[in-house]
Amino acid sequence: MVAPREIAVSADGLRYAGLEWGNPEGYPILALHGWLDNALSFAALGPLLTDYRVIALDLSGQGLSDHRSPDATYHIWDDVPQLLSIVTQLDLPELAILGHSRGAAVSVLLAATLGPRCSHLVLLDGVLPYPTGDESAASQFLQAQKDHEALAGYAPRVFQNDAEFVSARIRLGFSEESARMLAPRAIRRVSDGFVLNHDPRLNHASAIKLTPVMCSAFYGAVTAPTLALIAENGLRVRAGLDSALATVTEIAQCTVARVPGSHHTHMEEGAAEIADHIRSFLVA
Repeated sequence: MVAPREIAVSADGLRYAGLEWGNPEGYPILALHGWLDNALSFAALGPLLTDYRVIALDLSGQGLSDHRSPDATYHIWDDVPQLLSIVTQLDLPELAILGHSRGAAVSVLLAATLGPRCSHLVLLDGVLPYPTGDESAASQFLQAQKDHEALAGYAPRVFQNDAEFVSARIRLGFSEESARMLAPRAIRRVSDGFVLNHDPRLNHASAIKLTPVMCSAFYGAVTAPTLALIAENGLRVRAGLDSALATVTEIAQCTVARVPGSHHTHMEEGAAEIADHIRSFLVA
């Protein structure tokens, strides 16, 4: 496996850690990982994009990046102000954005915000969250408050070794290889074993969910050519999200393609094919 370059950038008082692969002078691709993953999510794909500068960040509260303050939240839009600052700090007047799963949802919002500075958008088995109707607003909000109150009694799970972490991830649908790939940034050693690095608030319900009209508005605000790569055995199958995945075509310039594998196929058997798709898309 090609060794990445470590990076760290601070924005609004938060330190974002990350990894880079490829040509340091190449066209930049900002890569955003999925829920409870980290920058190593791109450890298989990044080295295949040798002509590009692949910049993979640990999003806040995950991997080696800072957790947000106790009064903050982890809605998909919460990282966007800091990501805008990071893009400026890294001196990226133009870039492509690549997002997987939850990172794909963040990428849609970031691409819409960047406007013409985002030249291309690639979504890996992810789109905006499944929209909810107005009638669920109160129940959604109340669940978020219950989750926040329960945080006072939170006790982190302790793994005796990294093999226990890998086994837990395998039960969530990861391959052993992809679970081991994430481990160095997903867990840390404590006196009696290993605990997860991620902020437990990432498991909480969002206080507000996007409605179908809101999702359409955000998709309509994306001006960049977009490639949505949908895993054959990914979210579409696991979560029955055909209708949510179909809505991505509301982006004006959107191409949808199927790739083999599961939700984390970019870490597994689909990495080479996904790299081919991305290279062809970026030069088209």
